[in-house]
This record gives sequence, structure tokens and C-alpha cells, in this order.
Amino acid sequence: MQKEMKRTFAQEINRAIETAIKRDSNVVVGGQLVKYGVAGLTTGLFDKYRDNFITYPVSESLMNSSAMGLALAGKRVVMIHVRIDFLASGMCALVNHIPIWYHKGHDLPIVLICQVGKGMGQGAQHSKDLSSWFKKFQGWNVVTPENTTEAHDLLLDSIFGNKPTLYVIHRELFDAKEPKKLMTSDEIKLCGASRRHERFFYGKDHDKVFYGDVNQYEIEDLSGRNKG
Repeated sequence: MQKEMKRTFAQEINRAIETAIKRDSNVVVGGQLVKYGVAGLTTGLFDKYRDNFITYPVSESLMNSSAMGLALAGKRVVMIHVRIDFLASGMCALVNHIPIWYHKGHDLPIVLICQVGKGMGQGAQHSKDLSSWFKKFQGWNVVTPENTTEAHDLLLDSIFGNKPTLYVIHRELFDAKEPKKLMTSDEIKLCGASRRHERFFYGKDHDKVFYGDVNQYEIEDLSGRNKG
């Protein structure tokens, strides 16, 4: 009997999205790059379920506000943001409308899938994790899967719930088949683009945790530099 191959983190998200679409034709997936796979999250799904996909221009305000309108019209919305940092470009709906309408008693089955770019060579403008801020905001549910099982199950639970949910995924986990420990903080920290900057921002053991044996890398000591 052939052993079943383990799926990666991104593949489990892809599987959950397809399962949701098959289960309920009102599931709608939107985003700027959903047609092109979004690093594996929607690979192969757009051509199979075109009626369940909406492609957007570069307009986070449109994405977030239309997510609310679609949900009020009876859709279950999965809106994919390539980076969580970009939420800041469309905050009005996220702070002035979606949580307030939910708190007033309206069902709003909205899932914002947001990637944290940290650990994949991204600069500080694409690597922040804003989830701690949303955790303190009434009306929002925040989930952060850390392994393949959670990636699948938490996404399905979020899609078929009725509360607006920020589903936060770390880009460094996408190809992972085994669990990796995430570095979490209540602060919104900045992050550099390289391993040496990762070590500077997150501590001397951070690169070892995520990249394995670091003896092969020459990591510049930045500890004496101004962190401001």
C-alpha cells in the first residue's frame, strides 16, 4: 500500500478552501492574486471554481469594504491579503464598520487570510504582525495556525462561523510539513530582510530556530546599533 504524502501548510489551506466551496456554493474567495495561486493557497482552484472567485485590483479598501457587503448579502467571504501589513491601507471598514455591525447583531462570516512575511527575505514594511492589535479590538476573532492540522481545521471553522475572523498565517510555514515554533509577542515588532537582521530584531537564537544550523552563515553582529 502506497504511503500517503504529507501535505504542506499551504496545501492544507488550499484543501480547506476547496472543501468549503464544495460544501457551500455561497463561499466566495477574493484577493489580488487569487487567480495565480498566492504561493500555493489557491493553486488550481480558480479554474475549477471561477464562479466562487473575485479578483481585485490593488485596493485594500475595496477588498475590505466589499467583504462586508458580500457577507451581508449572504456570502461566506474568504478575502486573501498577500501581506497583513497591507490591511493598514484599508482600515476604515475594519474598525468603523465590520466589528460594529457584528456587535450590533449581524452575522458577518468574513475571513481575512493575512500573511506575515517575516522569515522569507521581506523588509520591515512587509514583515510586521498586526494580529496582537486586532486581538484587543472588540468584534474581531483572531486565529494563528502553527501546524498543518490547524491550518486546515481552523480555516474551515472560521469560514463556517459567523464572526469576522483574522486568519493569520506566517509565510515561513508555507512549505512546512512538520510544526515550527513561532516567535510571538504582544508588541508589533519590526523585522529586517536578512537572517542577520532577524537575529538583531528577534534574538540570537531566532535564526537557529527557523533555519537550522547557522554555522554556515556569517551573521553580522548588530547588537551595538541603535534600535530606534
